[in-house]
Amino acid sequence: MSDVLPPADADPPVNAAAVAERPGWVSLLPRTAGDPLATAFIAHLDVRGLSHNTLLAYGRALESLIELVGPLGELRLDADCVHRFLSHLRQTPSRHRAASGRRLSHATVRQRVVGLRAFAEYLVDCGRLDRNPVARGRIRRTPEGEVIAVRRGLVPSAVRVPRLPTDEQWSRLLNSLRARPIRDRLMFTLAYDGALRRNELVTLRLDDFDFPAQQVTIRPEHAKSGYPRTIVYSDPTSTLLRLYLPERRKLSPETPFLFLSGSPRNRSKPLGGFTWGLVAAALARDANVPGFSTHTLRHLRLTDLARAGLDITEIAKFAGHRSTESTMTYIHLSGRDLARAFDRASRIMAERLGRL
Repeated sequence: MSDVLPPADADPPVNAAAVAERPGWVSLLPRTAGDPLATAFIAHLDVRGLSHNTLLAYGRALESLIELVGPLGELRLDADCVHRFLSHLRQTPSRHRAASGRRLSHATVRQRVVGLRAFAEYLVDCGRLDRNPVARGRIRRTPEGEVIAVRRGLVPSAVRVPRLPTDEQWSRLLNSLRARPIRDRLMFTLAYDGALRRNELVTLRLDDFDFPAQQVTIRPEHAKSGYPRTIVYSDPTSTLLRLYLPERRKLSPETPFLFLSGSPRNRSKPLGGFTWGLVAAALARDANVPGFSTHTLRHLRLTDLARAGLDITEIAKFAGHRSTESTMTYIHLSGRDLARAFDRASRIMAERLGRL
């Protein structure tokens, strides 16, 4: 059976004007904006409620596709086209590093293949394709929650070892943090205490806190995994919280969110993840700690829990991971940690080889 079917009698209606009203959409995606089928796809994503950044990410995949094959109305999207698309991406120069001759990063290539897969799925729904030719990887979960790869995807995920601050860098971060407002200090300590993701931190509400028990509940709608969990915060965080709440009450006693903006432009509005990212970037710059980001605190907290001897399944539950494999990518044992472990095990290893 052919991959390509005759065009459907009636494609979903396209509200091109509504799509074009999105900030910067047309100027950022000129090829997509000029292609009726590509515009229909973006409108479909918009109706589904996807974020502006997600629309742009999928739109950039279409930009690359149109650059390769031209107008999408007569596109034959099959396995050969997918492989040509992947080869094209790997030869495409990076927009931000074109002068250095750098190509698109592995993560960008993978993101655009995901966008192509979403577009192919849309064509299947419209009746233009009988199946999606963009293969995806397959996994299988064991009863213990371990993930086993059954088939590799077109662009497998690249696993990076997290960069954690040294003891000296951590001291510099804390010194820089002392000069920051109480709100920023509280965000820093809460992010570390709970190994919180960016969105989990900025969406915390006052009614999520059990102040006597020093516990916070992460709501399922704000957790990446979709599962709620409870974390415990430290005494220093509790002290900062008591200092911050009167300041926050002056901004807006009615708003349920914990972290509010104090700037004249957005006064009393809930903070977004972008603002927390700016705070982390400022700390990294002031303390001269390259690579420090909002996610560094999550990596560090989970690694510290591993160093303290917690079981991997306990750490996975604390982190809100569905599988322990996800947790392992966050835990980084330094050479010093491994040396200690080998020192503890040296007697046993010596006995095993002592019979030679």
